[in-house]
Amino acid sequence: MNEKKKLEDMTDRELLIELVKSQRKDEMGQRITAVATIGLFAAVCIALCIVIPKVVTLITDLSTSLEEVTALVSQAEDSLAGIDDMIANVDKVVVENTDAVNEVLGNFNSVDFNELNGAIKDLGDVVEPLAKFFGAFK
Repeated sequence: MNEKKKLEDMTDRELLIELVKSQRKDEMGQRITAVATIGLFAAVCIALCIVIPKVVTLITDLSTSLEEVTALVSQAEDSLAGIDDMIANVDKVVVENTDAVNEVLGNFNSVDFNELNGAIKDLGDVVEPLAKFFGAFK
């Protein structure tokens, strides 16, 4: 039996022996495949048991972050609306102050400086004798 015979040349007993050997090899291969499949299934289950809680935590964190971002966006929108109101108020104040400055400049320009200088000189002429009078008491 050491020699390889053709199937047609084998007796029924030899064929049955070869068939049993072949089935045993197939059975061993199937057992190895089954054990490998069970091992792979166990590894996948363990990996999922490790990964799924982390994914759930990640999704929860993402949800919380999304809520915080939504709140920040809402606050930013409120701030922008407040800035628009503030700019309108600043513009109003600038217009009012411009009117007041123009009025002051108009009043300043209406002053007759020659007459003012004359009044100051007249005041000095009146105060000078009083200063001399009170200076004598020192």
